Amino acid sequence: MSSFIELENINLTYNKDKDNAYQALFDINLKIKEGEFVVIFGPSGCGKSSLLNIIAGLEDPDEGDVSIEDRDLLSMNEKEKVEFHCNKMGMIFQSYNLISTLDVLNNVALPQMFNNKRKKERDERAMQTLERFGVEKQWKKIPTELSGGQQQRIGIARAIVNNPQIILADEPIGNLDTKSANNVMEIIGDLNRKEGKTVILVSHNPENIIWGGHIIYMKDGKIEKEELKGPNQVTKIERKEGKDKSDFDRMLDKLKGLSEEQIGLMINPLKARLLTEAFLIPYEKNQTAVMEKNVEMYLSKKIEDNEALSNLDKDSDHGGANLDFRTAKNFIEEVSTIAKAAEVFNSKNDINEKVLVILEYLGNKLNLSIEDDDTSLKLANSIKNRVSNNMNHGEFKNLLDSSSKKEGVGLDKRVAKKIAKEVDLFLIVNYGASKKETASVKEENLGQKSQNQNPFQKKVDM
Repeated sequence: MSSFIELENINLTYNKDKDNAYQALFDINLKIKEGEFVVIFGPSGCGKSSLLNIIAGLEDPDEGDVSIEDRDLLSMNEKEKVEFHCNKMGMIFQSYNLISTLDVLNNVALPQMFNNKRKKERDERAMQTLERFGVEKQWKKIPTELSGGQQQRIGIARAIVNNPQIILADEPIGNLDTKSANNVMEIIGDLNRKEGKTVILVSHNPENIIWGGHIIYMKDGKIEKEELKGPNQVTKIERKEGKDKSDFDRMLDKLKGLSEEQIGLMINPLKARLLTEAFLIPYEKNQTAVMEKNVEMYLSKKIEDNEALSNLDKDSDHGGANLDFRTAKNFIEEVSTIAKAAEVFNSKNDINEKVLVILEYLGNKLNLSIEDDDTSLKLANSIKNRVSNNMNHGEFKNLLDSSSKKEGVGLDKRVAKKIAKEVDLFLIVNYGASKKETASVKEENLGQKSQNQNPFQKKVDM
């Protein structure tokens, strides 16, 4: 099958020839076949949306050629480009981009105005499209009266009301809860599988890779690699998050079956998100995005503590997170402490030494101290089994909380919960930091190595 969409030698620079010039895309060459489900994946700021805008005709590159259905997109005048975009493409946005002053029906009917259709015809087509996605009862409401999931379904209805062959989706589920996200992705998947529409989806979330048959990995404005799967092999996202699974367990589930190279591409953005969510009370979305980006760069050793702190302290107009200096300082210190402890952990070859690193970290972080040698030893061996993935988060927490009569560690429930959370954060930061796999649990336990060794001296006081 010949290429449906083709980009050759695309370069794009914003604010060209100015002091703040920034090159977003470097020598992009890409071929997309008709009917493919394409996922453009990469971290924030890697050029994904810029590439999508080039395909949509919303941005003109500095250099290169763009061809869609053998038509040269860049040679079109503005009127031709608008007409082509209106009839051939439908766009779905993360923030819905519905017009707040129009009701739902008129939002969906709007794209048909460029085709000179009569109002009655426009309204009938819009209502049919709303019925298709189960939101026809909302036709009189304005967007702000609806849930995020409803608004996004209306956004999809608007995108396809002219029956375009190409669906462009820019982070379409970024603002949705799990249930709504799955619903929206099923709708987009059906447009591809059942109607043969070409879908190009942009995402920084590794969970969304499994929807695509053609995966484009981007980094720093360049295409790092491409992967092709068999036609229509799109798998539904499964997010059955059992109560015994933690962020670390779910992270491992997401990475199963991926190559070391794939894990390397996505592991630090995933770590950054989990760390940010774990450490912070809610902030505005633009703040957390800056925080995640700086944690990712810090974990990748692209910036040091002081630069990360400066970035978080800056106001949003200058690309910062606009945090209070003390909050930013505490946050960076938290990330730095766990990252440095994880480096020490990763440098150890012996499983017992690794456990002692975690015990020391817990002692400092939680002001944790245990007087009883037997309890200390049980805690160490429990951590040893968790590190070796012999038990999941729920099993580990339950073991810490269970009484010694039930062969548990016998810790206070609150203490057990905090330890289980901290150990998982520790494992998340360490995971993928080295090619060496964590050593498996040996037959001997920590007590045989040193019967008298107790990392704690006082009772637990938290």
